Amino acid sequence: MISHFNLSCSDNSLYFEISAIQQDSGGLKITGIVGDGSAEAWFEACVAEQLQVCVLPIWEGGSDSLCQRYDQGAIEQGLIGCLEDVSFRTEKTFDPDTGCWQEKIVAIAKPATPSLWSMPRTERLYLRVGEKGPIWQGQVSS
Repeated sequence: MISHFNLSCSDNSLYFEISAIQQDSGGLKITGIVGDGSAEAWFEACVAEQLQVCVLPIWEGGSDSLCQRYDQGAIEQGLIGCLEDVSFRTEKTFDPDTGCWQEKIVAIAKPATPSLWSMPRTERLYLRVGEKGPIWQGQVSS
């Protein structure tokens, strides 16, 4: 899952990608990458009673460090805002190599727009076939 967000102090859009979600003693530990297209940094987030995010530079030095381009606190606040809209659930997947079911935790983003098919199918009458019988069979000409 790759998501975008804007920093409050800048017009630039940053992206983040969650690479791992693990269950921790206090909740969930999320790790991933945040970047702007030309520089990236690691982030760690703890989802428990409180959401905490820490941005870790991939390497120090050079002008390509994301933490040198932007305020680290602003990046962390932007990530907190995005992760507040994410929910987590466990999914079972079958591993054909081991022949066992495995549980993993996945992140699900809250949709930005309502579902296209928000009405139940019974209310969408135009999707029903209106023929009383097999009319197509009666139209055979000899």
